[in-house]
Amino acid sequence: MKAEEFKKRWTELEDNLNPININRLNHFGLSKSTIDFLTTAGLPYNSAPYLSFSKDSDDIYQGINKLTKDYNFLEAEFEKYIVIGSCSDGDPIVINTENNDSIEYLDHEDYFSSRPFNSCIYSMAECLIAYRNFVSVVLQENGEDAYLNSDFSDEHFTKLKQDLLMVDTKIMSEKGFWNQQLEMDFHLREDSLNEKESQST
Repeated sequence: MKAEEFKKRWTELEDNLNPININRLNHFGLSKSTIDFLTTAGLPYNSAPYLSFSKDSDDIYQGINKLTKDYNFLEAEFEKYIVIGSCSDGDPIVINTENNDSIEYLDHEDYFSSRPFNSCIYSMAECLIAYRNFVSVVLQENGEDAYLNSDFSDEHFTKLKQDLLMVDTKIMSEKGFWNQQLEMDFHLREDSLNEKESQST
């Protein structure tokens, strides 16, 4: 998926993309393709599942920065990480400039140990669309609280999993973000179903 296509598909439903000025990106050592994506389309400020991404800002917390600028106690080995967002629990989402600009998230409770997110920013963009589509369909078919209540069918879940796998097979490792998200969604749905069953008996 090219940056222009992502921008077109994303803005069909939401208008919250944040293209980044190239002058903010040139000193990070990012690849040309990554820079092209961030300057052309950018990333949404907020996105399911409870993710947030950087704005075109000088603010240390809202803009794109090296991890070592956000956390100045970290050693030089963390210089390779460029923070572009965060997960719901505060784990930074980063670009690893020493691993072909792969997207990773860092466990801040385990001294920022790295976990896979996506192979590149382009596949992450496609996964964001796949997950947004999943949420959108669930809300349309089962009501405005359906996602919060984990009210989705096996068919919804299977399609989401297939869509994510089609985008980026490498991300579905045991500790990968999307695999863990799928596991959490599934368990929350099972807990919700069990609770409904216990209430009806």
